[in-house]
Amino acid sequence: MARSEQDLPRLRSIAAAQGGVASPADFRACGFSAKAVRHRVEEGAWHRVGSAVVLAPPYPNAAGWSDTALSWILHLTYGPQVLISGALALRRAQWRLPCASRIVVVGSKPNRTIPGVNVLRRPHLAPLPHAQAPQFVPAREALVDCLTVLSAGAAADLLDTALQRRYVRADTLADDLKQRLGRGRLNAAGLRRLIARATSGSRSEAEQRMAQLLRRSGTGPWLPNHPLRGPDGRVIAELDFAHLGLRIAIEVDGRAFHSDRHAFEHDRWRQNALMVGGWLVLRFTWEQLSERPSEVIALIRAAVARRAA
Repeated sequence: MARSEQDLPRLRSIAAAQGGVASPADFRACGFSAKAVRHRVEEGAWHRVGSAVVLAPPYPNAAGWSDTALSWILHLTYGPQVLISGALALRRAQWRLPCASRIVVVGSKPNRTIPGVNVLRRPHLAPLPHAQAPQFVPAREALVDCLTVLSAGAAADLLDTALQRRYVRADTLADDLKQRLGRGRLNAAGLRRLIARATSGSRSEAEQRMAQLLRRSGTGPWLPNHPLRGPDGRVIAELDFAHLGLRIAIEVDGRAFHSDRHAFEHDRWRQNALMVGGWLVLRFTWEQLSERPSEVIALIRAAVARRAA
């Protein structure tokens, strides 16, 4: 095909809306033959990934691609029936979580794959209309997919962070995890450990450690995950542990705790609201709970004694 018949501006316009990614159909519509595309890829002007071609910028690996570009690459490579999960689906829902897993959900074995992408097959996946754009699983499902493919330590940290940031309730997440159990299911043993972790009555291993220290301190009663309501009945804060009689609140930061700006602002607003309401707020880190438990207990006992006086 003559180069004069190639409509490069139109192709770039189409690709721009797809994160710089074009499909074989896009090339044909703009007058580019397979040979012309191959020539530009060989020159290094474009970069082929799976069934897609990235026009610009031509990164040597996927590290610099935008979420939009990666979503289109997965959509074009795994087919119109694919559902995108993992970190891409979590970020799309604005869930700020420490997860970088690239995951797709398919109903049958795909014809092509991309290194570094986890493929979860669900033979009973309901047929979807042939989507013209990438489709994503809901954030809750994406979270469980990530927990399924991650190593034990990384999955535990991800679960802790999701619960600490109140993206999902512990009982809800446990129910979602139980749906993935069954004979021959992927990582069933690991999912059972996560269910036990989520249903322990605390949001994280740090909170479980704190619950043990509070029992040792003999300063109770302490209520875990206590919703504090304002005069209008609206929940203004959910306290990790609350001593209602003395109005003492204890907050714990797990080892997976990474406070982004949004979480930082929210936490400071909660703490100010509690102090205005007459609450004493104590906050402990994972390192303090695990490395200096006796000091933590001593501080709690001193706070209880002072408030009681």
